[in-house]
Amino acid sequence: MDDFIVPYQIKDDYYGDVNDFAEAFIGFAGTLNLDDLSEMLEGLLIGVYWEIYKNDAVVLPNGSHDVLAALYAMRNKSKMSKDLVDDIRGMILTKEFSKKKTKNELTLNRASLKLLLDWLEATGDFAYQLPYLRKYEDSITSEKLEIFLKLAAWFLKNSPKYLATYTAGFKEYFEKNKESHKMKEDVIFFNSPEEIYHLNMLGANLMNRIFCRNFRSRKRKALLLPSCMRVSEKNCNAENTGLGPVCRLCNKNCNIYKIAKDFPHELYLIEHNSDSLKGATEKDLDELGIIGVSCVLNLISGGYQASKMGIPPQCVILNRVSCSKHWLDGDFPSTIDLEELSTKF
Repeated sequence: MDDFIVPYQIKDDYYGDVNDFAEAFIGFAGTLNLDDLSEMLEGLLIGVYWEIYKNDAVVLPNGSHDVLAALYAMRNKSKMSKDLVDDIRGMILTKEFSKKKTKNELTLNRASLKLLLDWLEATGDFAYQLPYLRKYEDSITSEKLEIFLKLAAWFLKNSPKYLATYTAGFKEYFEKNKESHKMKEDVIFFNSPEEIYHLNMLGANLMNRIFCRNFRSRKRKALLLPSCMRVSEKNCNAENTGLGPVCRLCNKNCNIYKIAKDFPHELYLIEHNSDSLKGATEKDLDELGIIGVSCVLNLISGGYQASKMGIPPQCVILNRVSCSKHWLDGDFPSTIDLEELSTKF
């Protein structure tokens, strides 16, 4: 695996660097009279998404938005409908994404914010962020939008200073693979620029701060590990339960075994963020706090997904991408920083 080029690679200093970045960001937000961490994060998302996606958002036809949004709502009804829907979405998204856009000086206001949020909805990649961003749609002032743009400008200027070393392989990886996801439903997700990787890294740190107290207060803690950490999908003996598959310690060489064998809390495998805790009962929702482990681009959406369910999350990042679903030609089990994991309890 070390011979493969990957879009990001977590190293020993990462958690210290991203924490320093978060402290600096919070300090800057304070100079703009923002003191609520949730608003800081939401404002940062709006500002950065605008700066990166505005030229896509303002040219998306209303008809394309309506069709894509409806298709996304249909995709989880069955395996058959998901496959068919994803094929159609892949064609439409690739067509829209491939259009030549004129880069104009666009103004962020309520009307253009709606266009941005509609575009994010149409892609399907920001579904769990949207409820937290839509609340600004009808009431936000031009002064507050200007503050959000200042957050984005500060972030875009400073993120490379703190995090570029962890995405050092991004440009080479992207150049090599940029044609590989055309006509696929994840074409927007896969083509996320380096800044979106950095945004998820900072966003996960801010989320951990936002939800930490509530997480620690929960009676039960659960660790959600992505199934791509398994040494072998074919020979995995994990047993399905209401909250997800549970490791049965069948392979000492498996990265999940190495965590599960001594883990004192609940531990479940997840195939994809959308499957997380789908069988949770009301009792589970009242008692659980979760630590979600994912690759970079799923950190913010996974945290918001758990929060929307009423489960306070904490985030830990996979040390590098590891699955064939989006990034690699084969599955190469990834790892996490076990010392960082231990700090969450």
